[in-house]
Amino acid sequence: MKDNRLKGIIALAVVTVLSFGAVYGSKALTKDKGASNEKTNTTPEESVEGSIDVSGQEGIDAARELTDASGTVTGYAVTSGAKGFAGKVTLEVTFGTDAQTIEGVKVVSHTETPGYGANLENEDYLAQFNGIPAPVYLPGNAPVAAEQKEAAKEPAEETAKEPASTELKDGVYSVKADTAEQGYLSTLTLKVEDGAVTSVVWDASNELGEYKSYLSTVGEYKMTDDGPTWKEQADALAAYVVEKQSAEGFAVDENGKTDTVAGVSISVDGFIDLTEKALKLAASGEGAEAAEEPAETASAGTEIDAVSGATFTSNAIVESINKAYEFIHAYAAK
Repeated sequence: MKDNRLKGIIALAVVTVLSFGAVYGSKALTKDKGASNEKTNTTPEESVEGSIDVSGQEGIDAARELTDASGTVTGYAVTSGAKGFAGKVTLEVTFGTDAQTIEGVKVVSHTETPGYGANLENEDYLAQFNGIPAPVYLPGNAPVAAEQKEAAKEPAEETAKEPASTELKDGVYSVKADTAEQGYLSTLTLKVEDGAVTSVVWDASNELGEYKSYLSTVGEYKMTDDGPTWKEQADALAAYVVEKQSAEGFAVDENGKTDTVAGVSISVDGFIDLTEKALKLAASGEGAEAAEEPAETASAGTEIDAVSGATFTSNAIVESINKAYEFIHAYAAK
């Protein structure tokens, strides 16, 4: 009798242990299955397929190729950011296959002020980016290429110009400095129409292909806190040459500075040297390119509206989009 009770107790204990094991195993299996499902569900969103290496690229958080079902590249998406008023403004910019046309802009994150910078989220504001070519710029900050393109569309105005000291041959004459100064290589393009200089464009770019004209308009290349920007000073020098039809007349001190043109504080030695070289070419006609409206280029850009009352946010948007464009345009050109 005692043995039967002992056997019953042992049997009950075995059944209990087996039941507990079955329940525990079932839970563990369910957990593993759930974890497996979770990974599967999130894989499409976290997929790195088509991703582009952005290591070492300042301001670029991520980039990827967009493809269709057959694997053909249909565009690019770049996530980039820049400092706004209250913090970093991060955007995802989608480009077409030409790596220049903006297909759309989406706000990823920001901490801008409600009613001001936060208005960048408005669909009406973001819609302006659909289908426009990069780079972008705010009103009054057009890059040189964009200004010349617009000027070429307008009828030439009759202006009183002093006659050129030497007969010039029509055409476009481009020259560049022999060496870079402080990391920037200067270039100058001079245009002659009907024997007269009608346009002079002076600029300088660094090894990344960034131009002083653009960098100065977005505050990344500052001359002074409240004086004319580098681009404004370069434009003033160019206007002087167009008016005088010559590089003569500049009073230059031992530091390469001049007070001949009001508001110009930059060194003008390089500008004068390149202008004289371009005028010499124009006198002979050597190296002339046809003086006609240039074809669409990757550097012309598009003017966009600012976020009303939010200068810092607007500048951050421009910087973010242009960084994304510069990165993906260089990537696609490889």
